[in-house]
This record gives sequence, structure tokens and C-alpha cells, in this order.
Amino acid sequence: MDKKLNEYLSVLVPLSDQFKNYLDKSVIHQDFPKGTTLLKSGEKFSQTFFVLSGLIKSRYFDEDGKQVVTRFWKENEMVLPKGGFMENMESLEDIVLLEDCKLLSIHNKQIEFAYHVFSETYKLSRKIHFKDSRKQYQRAALLVLPAVKAYPAFCQLFPCNRILLQDIAYFLNIRPYTLSRIRAKRK
Repeated sequence: MDKKLNEYLSVLVPLSDQFKNYLDKSVIHQDFPKGTTLLKSGEKFSQTFFVLSGLIKSRYFDEDGKQVVTRFWKENEMVLPKGGFMENMESLEDIVLLEDCKLLSIHNKQIEFAYHVFSETYKLSRKIHFKDSRKQYQRAALLVLPAVKAYPAFCQLFPCNRILLQDIAYFLNIRPYTLSRIRAKRK
């Protein structure tokens, strides 16, 4: 099994050798260029991804056509689309690569099989989803802050030097011009 994935999962739950061997046979290494859309809104997703290197965002467009960025994933994080986890669920958002990415992927049918065979799968899934829920809570907490406080708080949680100003603005629900002024005052 990939060393980074093993470290990530082992911190959450002790893994049996059989489970590690299963993942080693099931997980696929994939390289994608910047700008790739991994998943489009409305598509059914069939894979779960782990980020080895790179940066990813999740976004949708509101009824006025305005982009809303809802999440970012970086190295050593599991990419979980909104809308559900298992096959036949449609994604509510686009998942777009902001940098060239090295990802690990596993088909959701293989995850479903693991639920039936390996006892640690259920506990692992719960902990991964809990971590993801915490990230969603962090965004909600940032959205209630005034813009002048939200940006520094964002930079403590995310690699703001790797994310375009407009994506940060769309994440924080402020205008890019306002964010540009805030960043200029911080320098």
C-alpha cells in the first residue's frame, strides 16, 4: 500500500495486514494535469480519491451563474464529493484540479466489498466522514466572520499562497476586489 495512504489511514484506525493487502491490490495511482475536472455536477461518481500531491477545489454555480467554491483538498486528504458516497449518487458540485495532481483512487464497488469483508472499514469510513464534516464546519465558521478577519483565518487553515485570489473570494463569499484590498493591507 502507498506509504502516505497507509499513514493517513493508520492514524485513524489500526489496519489488518489483510486490509492493507486488499488496498494495495485495489488502489490505482493516477496523474492528472491542472484544470482537469474529476467530476461534474450531476454525474454519478464511482471512485474515491486520496491526494498524494496537488490541490483540488469543489464548486457549483448558483442561479445567477456566480461560482461558489465550497471546499479545497490538498496533500494527504480524502476527496469526498457532496451528494453521497456510494455509487449511483449524483455529485452536487464540480471537482476541479487547481494544480497538477498525483492521486490514488479506489472504485466504490471495492469499498463496498471491503465493508463486507474487513471489520475496520466501517470505523474507518466514519472517521473519514467526520474529518470531512469538520472541514465543512470550518467553512461555515469562516462565512460568519467579517471579510477582514475571514481571510487571515482562511490562511491558517489552507495553503492560501497556492490558491487563486478569486477562488478564495468565492469560498469566503466576498468579492475578489474586496479580498484584493484586504490582502494588500496585510503586506
